[in-house]
Amino acid sequence: MSDSLVFKVHGVQCSYGSHQALKGVNLNIAPGSFLGIVGPNAAGKSTLLKTIAATLKPTLGVVFFHGEDLNKISRLDLARQLAVVPQETEVHFPFTVLEVVTMGRHPHLKRFERESEKDFEIVRKAMESADCWRLRERNILELSGGERQRVILAKALAQEPQIILLDEPVAHLDLSAQLEVLNLLQEMNSSQGVTVIAILHDLNLAAQFSKQLIMLHQGKIFKAGRPQDVLTAENIKEVYNTDVMVIRHPLTGVPQIVILPSVDKRGANPSFLRVHLICGGGAGGALMGQLMRIGCHVSVGVVNIQDTDWEVARALGIDLVEEKPFSAISAASYKANLQLARDADAVFLLDTPFGWGNILNAQVLEPLLASGKACYIVDPNHLADRDYTGGEAVRTLSGLREQGLYPLPDQPAVLKIVDDIRKEKEGQCRDRA
Repeated sequence: MSDSLVFKVHGVQCSYGSHQALKGVNLNIAPGSFLGIVGPNAAGKSTLLKTIAATLKPTLGVVFFHGEDLNKISRLDLARQLAVVPQETEVHFPFTVLEVVTMGRHPHLKRFERESEKDFEIVRKAMESADCWRLRERNILELSGGERQRVILAKALAQEPQIILLDEPVAHLDLSAQLEVLNLLQEMNSSQGVTVIAILHDLNLAAQFSKQLIMLHQGKIFKAGRPQDVLTAENIKEVYNTDVMVIRHPLTGVPQIVILPSVDKRGANPSFLRVHLICGGGAGGALMGQLMRIGCHVSVGVVNIQDTDWEVARALGIDLVEEKPFSAISAASYKANLQLARDADAVFLLDTPFGWGNILNAQVLEPLLASGKACYIVDPNHLADRDYTGGEAVRTLSGLREQGLYPLPDQPAVLKIVDDIRKEKEGQCRDRA
């Protein structure tokens, strides 16, 4: 077997009594990896990490470390190369923070050898990297969970490991601290070649910082590969039983997970409203979900393919009129949009930008108003800031205001109007009954 791999996990099974936590896991980890481990609770994530860290022996199978059976390597030799940051950190004695972090140097000291100036310099650098040098005189038992997590991370860094294993290392930290820790790990990985293997609860952080991901499900590796290959809507639905939309981060291109709202499926309720949204540029995504959650039938148009509103509408299964990317609205799309709007109980033009490519989304309101359709425009007072047609959109919509286009200050007002229409419709149904 080649020793070019840091770890080779071969046919590993682990059990706790009658419960089988890992079921024949096979995994190769190369030097310099930044491997994220994701999966729901009880998927086997912590068990896999403990097996790799040699703190849990498999009931079946073997873990190789640089080609050698992990369980045949002395704990001291392993500690000189590998550091572990556990999920729960229990300290029972009132050590100072400096004392705790200095313990990270013990694998590099001979028996009865005291720390040198070089060791203390390494400790200080580790503490500064983990932003806990200011806590050095504090009692470890008096720290908050987040502060203690920084200290345990600093202790691991003080080992100067070539491999670092972390079990949800940012679970107790606020967002800013989470990014600091993960950026530090990413820097160690990229500049020093440190292999990082981390269980990460937040899928978006896992996608942003991991080079490779494995998704565990029921004790098995469900999917392994690049973040964009692992974090798909289909995989997340299968493993987490959650409907999500996966979009690309606008700057990095990595997948980002958006949880979709649960939908109130009311069937053929007589008060079931049909609401048509004219939007684009991300103006409509949140409102689509809110309207569906209260039981509305929502339609959308016209939006360009790959637009954020297009992605949300597709993910929610909404009736949609789409146009080719970066293309102006065609006559056919205009006609389809007009038909969806005519079928709706109310039409809302949202606070979307206007250019010559989508000016027909404003002009479609004219025949609707002429037919008596209830039409509304959101935030018209700032329309000029969104008008890239030299004023044509402002002129068109200002004229339509005189024909009955009703202004709304913001999107929450849309929900108020929808509620009023619903109550009116329910009253009409009761009267007919």
